[in-house]
Amino acid sequence: MVDYSTLFSRNLPRAVAVPPGIDAAVKYIFSITNAVPEVIGFDEYLAAARAGLDAGGPNSLAAYPPPGGHFGLRELIAERLAANRGFNVSPDNVLISDGAGGAIHLLLEVFINPGDAVLVEEFTYLGSLRVMLERGAEPIHVACDEDGMLPDALEDALRSLDAAGRRAKFVWMIPVYQNPLGFTVSEPRRRALLDVAQRYDVPILENESYADFRIDGAPLPTAFSGLTDRDDVMYVSSFTKLLGCGLRVGFGVMPPAVGQALQQVNGGVLPRRGVSHLATMMVYEYLREHGAEHVEAVRQALEARRDAMVDALEQNFPSFCQWPHPQGGMLIFVRLPENADTWATLPKAVARGVKYNPGGMFRADRDRNNYLRLAYSHNTPEEIREGIARLAELFREEGYFEG
Repeated sequence: MVDYSTLFSRNLPRAVAVPPGIDAAVKYIFSITNAVPEVIGFDEYLAAARAGLDAGGPNSLAAYPPPGGHFGLRELIAERLAANRGFNVSPDNVLISDGAGGAIHLLLEVFINPGDAVLVEEFTYLGSLRVMLERGAEPIHVACDEDGMLPDALEDALRSLDAAGRRAKFVWMIPVYQNPLGFTVSEPRRRALLDVAQRYDVPILENESYADFRIDGAPLPTAFSGLTDRDDVMYVSSFTKLLGCGLRVGFGVMPPAVGQALQQVNGGVLPRRGVSHLATMMVYEYLREHGAEHVEAVRQALEARRDAMVDALEQNFPSFCQWPHPQGGMLIFVRLPENADTWATLPKAVARGVKYNPGGMFRADRDRNNYLRLAYSHNTPEEIREGIARLAELFREEGYFEG
């Protein structure tokens, strides 16, 4: 028998702790921000794919995709960013990726060596955090309030690194419907954070994958990318959760120097190998024809689901538990009493058909497990009510609701 363990690369990702039961199949899926199932129209998707093939002809699939990816989609992305996010960009600076995660993987290849510091929010998206940890980065969590990362706390972290002769590779933020905390950073706070980062000459990486998911409330503020002309912001977003996680179509907007480095780590070719050109053709044709109506259909579906989850929490969880009322996005972050351990309790929830994300999955040291993230995009409103009631029953039995 071959001992493959002696042949594996030394560059395999480092092991990252995950709670038992997180990969189990259950009915009440509150652990994944899937796309909303019923807004995916197969007939319209098939028509869009056919339109893309008709427009491109046989060579659209026979040949490799053009550098940067589907040009029409890059043009459309540039138009959407100017109209919705407040900044102008050339389609030549847009790169198509396999979801926002594909662009993030490339950026980590370019920037991160083991031991490098990355400044992140107090709780940050579990997928990106896991990739950072797998590459040996040192995520440093920065305190937040309901308006996002605190500028003074960011400056303290940067000053501390500077005193130790170190420099953060970038400040990593999810400034719109932050995952998992749910806040949207106001424009004054964005300007204050940008000022701190610029004084320490550290770029910002903003992930706006949830910018299409405004449910109600005030319009979104201008993106970080629209508040600076110094090429010090890297932008990533995605159509994955809007149109379907199986499509895996995202994009990035990079300063020229970063774009050149991305090509270097990708064998001189962008988009990243693995991006389906057929999927990008379909996404382009579908958004051209149905983009606005699709976003509205998603908004209505998320509103019903959000309201169902908020109502279920209010009916089943005691008042001393805390959670925000999200105005967009796909999730609610819940704080339980200090004695709660949602990491240890997850297998028991799975046995009852319910899955969530313990708070520790959003922390580099896997602590703060009296929190949990509940995603509401997948299940129907009625299923959400059923699942939250089951979860509350378990937490009550575990003594988490004793006040």
